[in-house]
Order: sequence, then C-alpha cells, then structure tokens
Amino acid sequence: MAQKRINKSKFKAGMYLLETLSSGMYNQPLSIYREYVQNAVDSIDKSRSYNSILKVDITLDPFKSTIIISDNGEGIKSGKAQEILSNIGLSDKVNDNYRGFRGIGRLGGIAFSEKVTFKTKAKGEKKESVQEWDCSKLKRIISDSTNSTMSLRQLFTETTNFFQKRVSKVAGSYFKIILEGVSSYRNDLFDIEKVRNYLSEVAPLPFDREQFSFGLEVDDFLEKNLNLYGKYNVFINGEQIFKPYQDQVRITKMGTDLIESVELFDIYIDGDQMGFGWYGKRKNLLGAINRSTKVSGIRIRRGNILIGDAHLMDACFRESRFNSYTIGEIHINTPNLIPNSRRDDFIDNDYKAKFYNEVERKLGFPLSKGIRIKSKLNSEIVKKKKNFKEDNTEEICSFEKCQKYELREGQLEKSEIIGNIGKCEELLRLINKCVKCKNNAICKEGLVVLNALRKN
Repeated sequence: MAQKRINKSKFKAGMYLLETLSSGMYNQPLSIYREYVQNAVDSIDKSRSYNSILKVDITLDPFKSTIIISDNGEGIKSGKAQEILSNIGLSDKVNDNYRGFRGIGRLGGIAFSEKVTFKTKAKGEKKESVQEWDCSKLKRIISDSTNSTMSLRQLFTETTNFFQKRVSKVAGSYFKIILEGVSSYRNDLFDIEKVRNYLSEVAPLPFDREQFSFGLEVDDFLEKNLNLYGKYNVFINGEQIFKPYQDQVRITKMGTDLIESVELFDIYIDGDQMGFGWYGKRKNLLGAINRSTKVSGIRIRRGNILIGDAHLMDACFRESRFNSYTIGEIHINTPNLIPNSRRDDFIDNDYKAKFYNEVERKLGFPLSKGIRIKSKLNSEIVKKKKNFKEDNTEEICSFEKCQKYELREGQLEKSEIIGNIGKCEELLRLINKCVKCKNNAICKEGLVVLNALRKN
C-alpha cells in the first residue's frame, strides 16, 4: 500500500537551540575572541581595499564592561545585511578559502553580555546596517519555563532589532561587534594578559622575527604550499600581538635551550596532500619545554588558526610527554579534514584516522626515539658523575662555581660541556678529575680537556 505524502512539514526549531549555539558551544569564554577574529580575517581576505592597512582591533574596557572587536575588511552591503545578520547556522563561506563556515560564530558573545550590537558598512555606501540583541531579555525568556514552547523565530523577533542609518563617509568598509555589560567567570574576558596569551596561540598572527629568526623561512615555505595561509595585524588596546615562538625556549629542568634550525616537511596520504609543517630542532633536547612559554608541542592549524591545544598530538608520540619536548606546527591543506564546531579536533572520518597515523609515523616515532636516546645518555652522564664524586676524596667544584670562569676565559657554556662529555669515557674521567676548586679556577690540565671537548 502506497504511503500518503504529507507536504506540510511539522518541523519546528525551539528557542533552546539558540542557547545551545551560544553558551553551550563555548565552555571557554576566551573562545569568543577566536570566533570574532576568525570572522574578521575572513572579511579581510574578501576585501579589495588593499590601499589601507587591514587589521583587527580589540578594545577591552573593564570599567565600562565593554568589549569592541572591529575590522576594516569587506563589510556587508546594505542590501544583504539584514538577511545575513539574521541567519543562524547558514553561511556562504562553504569552500576551502574561508575559516568559518557554520554561521554561528558571531553568537558567542550573547552568553556573556547584556547587549550585543553588530555594525557594518560596505565600501562605497553611505548606509550603516545595525543589528541589536537584547541578551538580558533573551536570558529571561529562556529561563522562564512558561516560554518552553516558544520557537526560535519567535525568540529572535522578541530580542533583536535591525535598522539602517546614513553615515557621512562613503570611503572605507568595516564590521564592528560591541559587547556591553560583559561578565564571565573570574572576569577572564577582561584579563588583558590572558586574552593576549590566548590569541597569541590560536589566532592567525605573524611571527615576531626579532624573537624567532626562523619565521621568514617558515612563512616562505607555508605561503608557497598552502591554499589558505595568512598573517594578520591584530591589536589589543593598541598593542600588536604575535605568535609566541622564540629562538630560546625555557625548559622544565635546566633553564633554557636553543632552537638551532627548523625542519620543513609535508604530509601525503595515499597520494593526497594533507598538510605542510615545521618543527624546531633543539640544541640539547634535555627536558620538556615549560608550558608557560605557550609554544610546547606540535600544534595543528587550519587557515593559520589553532585546532585543539598543545596536547592534541600527544597520542602520536611513544610517550605523551614527549610532545612537550617539541615545538612546531602542522597546517592542514585538505577539505577532507574538517574542524568540529568547537575546533578542538576534527570531525570523525577515515581521513582523520589516516592523518593521525601518518603524523605518528613521520614525526611522533622518530622524534620520540631521539628524545629517548638523549635522555638515556644524559642519565648515564649524571650517574657517572655522581659515582665519581662519591668515590673521590678531593673536593670537586660544581659546574655552577666554574661556569663564570669558563665563560670569562674560554666562552664555553655549561650546556656545551654536558652535551659533549658523553662522547668519550676517557674525557669524562678527565673532566671529573680536572674540574677542581683551586682559587675558583679550573686547573691548566682541565682547560686542555675543555679545549679538546670544544674541538671534538
């Protein structure tokens, strides 16, 4: 018996969907900055007004409880503004040339504000389009159980207002988000240091080439190979922010280490191009990189925006802690790896599994092997030195006491000694024997040994 088709749909989107797409999407308040910066740089990419400096400005005013995020990208034409600003879950950014594509990012600030205002103008127009959200009223309606049957459309109509007004300047284009009455747990959204650190890790920022001398080499490689790679001028209260990479990194056990060079690589799976990346080669590789540096671990990015965090790739290493010994990035260059809505991982599919397996094979295993060898060698050196000191009746000075003399006379760093004495057991024996305290200096025989280490 043929089934009778019912043409009139009974589908209805309830108001709680909006709550899910705003507060439910962002368990980390700082995530709203990523969403707004992501939309801003997509607008900049579409802009044709390259005669001006394209940038994103973020202004935090904790005294007025106000946050303003603005860009001078393409803006939205007045004829399309109401439709675009009223869409939820719709987006024309569906190809691989844009970072945002779900049409929900601008809703993030609703959960933390009393009022949200969007203002935009396209180049060549004298009309500014404005949409206002009464977030306080929205929250009251949602929290009232008597409104449980209200539809999403009804809620939107009750809590938003759209209008247009004339402006004096025709030149220029912009999109501006104004969050008023902002509050969040521990007031994180107004903690400038936290916001700066967060965006320095996740946003599509340039390297600070004065701090990271390999930035130009990495940029040239990525710009040549990636379909979507950009570096944007982002300012917080007038101060530009950069990625946090530096030539010198702080480590957990021995102070600092140096990045001596970078390794550039590509990732292909079954002949399909998946991504390109780089990692830094450390001089000593002794100890994990301190988390406070904001650079530890191989990071995954798409459109130069971070996916996940410093630990997303931990499982690709023999021991998860080994990822924190490394610095580097993998930039995704395929439409087959799709970030999930929270951008904390990819949507599950066959390509995701293949990608992680290839990263494990190409990076995780060889880097883990190198870390284990270096760690084992260092442990053996420390053990031999400890045994020698316990057996030796003469006072042996510490490296700390001799370090000033070495740097003054021979320009030999402590780390250079540690990194080389393991090459030969005889040299190890001699260095232990000769580095003695005698007027706070190393004896003549000791200097000969140190010079031999420097040459070998």
